[in-house]
Amino acid sequence: MSKETRQGLILEGPLARGVFLVAMPSVAMMLVQTFNGFLDRFFVSKLGPEALAAVTICTSWMWLLLAAAMAVSTGTTALVGRFIGAGKVGSSEQAATALQDAASATRQSILLSLMISIVVGVCLVLVRRPLLILQGLDAHALPLAEPYLLILALGQPVQFLVMILGGVFRGLGDTTRPFLVTLGSVAVHAVGNAILIPRIGIAGGALALIASQVLALALTVIFLRRSPVAAGLSGPWKLDTTWAWRILKIGLLAALQQLIRVGSMLIFQGMLARSSAGSAAVAALGVGLLFESIAFMPGFGYSIAAAAFVSQNLGAGNVKRANAGAWAATWQAIAVMSVMGVICYVFAAPFAHIFLQHGSDAAQNARADETLRLAVAYLKIAAISEPFLALGMGLVGALQGAGETMSPTVLTTVTMIFIRLPLAWFLLKNYGLDGAWWAMSLSTILQGLCVIVVFRQGRWQKIHV
Repeated sequence: MSKETRQGLILEGPLARGVFLVAMPSVAMMLVQTFNGFLDRFFVSKLGPEALAAVTICTSWMWLLLAAAMAVSTGTTALVGRFIGAGKVGSSEQAATALQDAASATRQSILLSLMISIVVGVCLVLVRRPLLILQGLDAHALPLAEPYLLILALGQPVQFLVMILGGVFRGLGDTTRPFLVTLGSVAVHAVGNAILIPRIGIAGGALALIASQVLALALTVIFLRRSPVAAGLSGPWKLDTTWAWRILKIGLLAALQQLIRVGSMLIFQGMLARSSAGSAAVAALGVGLLFESIAFMPGFGYSIAAAAFVSQNLGAGNVKRANAGAWAATWQAIAVMSVMGVICYVFAAPFAHIFLQHGSDAAQNARADETLRLAVAYLKIAAISEPFLALGMGLVGALQGAGETMSPTVLTTVTMIFIRLPLAWFLLKNYGLDGAWWAMSLSTILQGLCVIVVFRQGRWQKIHV
């Protein structure tokens, strides 16, 4: 099926089939990224649990800072999707105006992301060491983490632009081209990891990541110039504060949601680092999250499909199909992630063994054994929450596609800050690391159930962007 036919199914045609065909390139893209993460951690794991802990902490800080990019990307997706949807059901003149508006949103998003990324990158360079010390990394992990985070900080503008342009394609309903971009970038990342990490340590992994993002940006720009908004990109490249606010008023709450989610994870990791298991607990979480991503990466793909269906159908004035598309994407995500959760449970121990192998150092072997035990326990507990995580991901994607970011932010704040962290502190103190894993799983289940209530209230149907 051609890309144009697949995108046409967003506004008309069989709903379940349309959701499936729109989601599949994104699901495939996320699974490729997960495989890339496996390779990344596999090479890092050869350097020991301390290297795994360093990469886990640095990755969380990067996700925290990329929340600023999400502020722009979410707004871009909602606006471009609305314009494209409106243009497809209007006159030829209205369609031309809609495409021009979509191109204007794209230009302004690019300019805005460049400005923000430079500020974020400079700040990260200046305070990277205090941030890592704050996380409680021990004397073995800290020297590994600092150069890794420095390299990632210097590559912020490239990473921001890749995210923002990905938001443009999500608004267009084009999930095929981002998949092709991901294939190219993952190939570069994997080869770079294989060559650089054995030679210069985990800093080589950071260099490989930035190189892959440079390629991703180049490919995305090429595809953008062949997209429906290409003709309008020749307009004025000057930041317009009206457009900037229009983008940010949608995305700022989504960014805050990401900040809260990742910030709570950083605090959680700090608790683990200060527990009796120390770096072994942080490394176990990193291994666990990596395997768990097999389950939740498809959820991201369906979240993207839900956002496309909701944004374009609201733009076309078809609220009923927007609602049905959101639920179709969510139910498909639940089905896929439930199966993956079972796989996660059954194969927890064999997977963890891949990343926690023994060497000749007895002390390092002891830490690896402890990390292995903790990682297996995490995976078995986390597997229970996968259907509820799918529920939350699908419906939150739909809400963000509508430009409704307030309710998901409130839910994230309540479940991640006021429930997960106190519960984790209590259970960790009284029941050890297994208690901490249960705190994560239970808060995920609660958030998924609460999103149903928010979505059914229907406030998202009346949001103006």
